[in-house]
Amino acid sequence: MNKSRLLMLMLGMSSVSLFSADAPSPKNEVEALQKQIEVLQKQLETIAKQVNEQSNQVKEIKSENKQIKEHRPAAASLEPKDNTPVFEKGYIAIPGTTAAVKINGMVKLDMIRDAKAYTGEQTNVSRMPYALQMRNANLPNVPMKWKGHSYLHAKQSRFRVESLVKNKSGNDVKTFVEADFFGAPQWGDGFPNGPSAGQFSNTYTLRLCHAVIGYGGLEAGHTTSTFQITESQLPSVDLNGLTDGYARHALIRYTQKLGNFALTAAAEHGRADYVTYTPTPANAGNGGSATTPHYTYNNQDSSGNLSKQARPDFILRAKYNFENGSTVGLSVLNRDLQLKNNARITGNDNATTVDGRNYSTNAWGMNLAAKIMTFGKSFFTTGITTGQGIGWYILEGQGRSALFDPTAAEGQRYKSITMHMYWAGYSHVWNQQWQTNFGAARIDFRTQRLANARGVTRWYEPGLDKAFNKYLVNIMYSPEENLQFGLEYYVLQRKSTLGYRGLGQRLQFGASYKF
Repeated sequence: MNKSRLLMLMLGMSSVSLFSADAPSPKNEVEALQKQIEVLQKQLETIAKQVNEQSNQVKEIKSENKQIKEHRPAAASLEPKDNTPVFEKGYIAIPGTTAAVKINGMVKLDMIRDAKAYTGEQTNVSRMPYALQMRNANLPNVPMKWKGHSYLHAKQSRFRVESLVKNKSGNDVKTFVEADFFGAPQWGDGFPNGPSAGQFSNTYTLRLCHAVIGYGGLEAGHTTSTFQITESQLPSVDLNGLTDGYARHALIRYTQKLGNFALTAAAEHGRADYVTYTPTPANAGNGGSATTPHYTYNNQDSSGNLSKQARPDFILRAKYNFENGSTVGLSVLNRDLQLKNNARITGNDNATTVDGRNYSTNAWGMNLAAKIMTFGKSFFTTGITTGQGIGWYILEGQGRSALFDPTAAEGQRYKSITMHMYWAGYSHVWNQQWQTNFGAARIDFRTQRLANARGVTRWYEPGLDKAFNKYLVNIMYSPEENLQFGLEYYVLQRKSTLGYRGLGQRLQFGASYKF
């Protein structure tokens, strides 16, 4: 309330009190009026003083509020802060650091029934035995029979640990290590034409699958080869699937992304994997044996021949991911295969000489693959892989990049093998629970000309591998998230340059849970 309105109110109240009393004498009236005026003036001064004090208090409060607002950020900065960044779901932050870890994996049981030849713990046509003839004077020439195998294992179970460190630069450091239990020797390891002496079905040995450091676009470690287009793989119950699984190597690579387009360059560990054979023909006398391989497929160094890596394998890959989930990719490969032969060479004239020479051949490859979305989450997958000396990059082609023929003329002993692989498949997703997949794949080894070029190789049974065929159909059911049951049927075929065949019919049930 302002001063003028307050004064008018008080004067009005005084007037009421003056004129309502009995009228005094004029002199007395003047004195009384003067006294009342003096009292009113004192009251007015007191009220004005109180108003000023209240006004000053309001100003002080406003000033204090303003100072508090102005100094609030500075005051808040003095409070302790939590520097732990926010991580995506699944990561466990490490208190007091900018790092986090995530643990996941899968528990899986596989139950396998082979109606024909034994197809292995994981499908691998190259390990499936041929139906060879028994060459013994005391036995008739009858084909080997391999059928009726049943096998259960949990080796596809795996364990994975990931780490993530967020840096001020904005480039996070990521690592992950993953292992499964396929480390034990399998029936047929190193024996493509038959089983080895023992079966190791009850031995589960941890095997490193991945160990990778990622920083920005750089990756270094042991993981799936850059030559592969992983998006084009058809879902399967078996570990290897339609396209024979994926080769994993030690490597270093860099990826530059431009929107949906990615260009990758890599250097990878290679090996001069090759096929050679024993110096004695299988049909010499009666010493041939259907369970003894006459050709040896090497994807590791042997005691006699040493593969040499003068340089890494070089790979370039271009890949484009469409907004609807489709992917198309092209990768090219260049290799330098070198072999040092420390064994003796026995020629067609049975003369034996010490070799000790270095052999080399160039190798190249191309992989074109695509995943094409159709309806909903269903998709079509197809691809072609072609080149010379690229067996190291196809699981079932390992040991088949080159042929080392110690009986051939000098300059013709070490040659790369041409290989083509084709595949096509379709995945139909009915709903969130049901999915059906089917497809076919073929690998052609252009070894016929190699075998015919040397008369001696015609006597080495079963001859060089010529073609692998693989057909599959499966159905998968997921009643709950991360829980899956699958039933899969395979037909596998192996053919050699001498006309021998191996046939596998595989029915596989799988139960898995991802955590």
